[in-house]
Amino acid sequence: MDLKGLIEAWRKILTIAEKPEPQEYSLMLRVVISGLFLVGIVGLLIHLLFYFIQGGYGG
Repeated sequence: MDLKGLIEAWRKILTIAEKPEPQEYSLMLRVVISGLFLVGIVGLLIHLLFYFIQGGYGG
């Protein structure tokens, strides 16, 4: 896709896009924050698992 086509596609997207209602925005924000929290917890659990498998740092 050339630059002109890309700009035209973005223009079409922006013309049909609507500002979310406050309730919809709040729901999206809660979903995103919950997802980040869940990914963080999974990362922490993986880190702790490898920490204990290796016998801790320095051991």
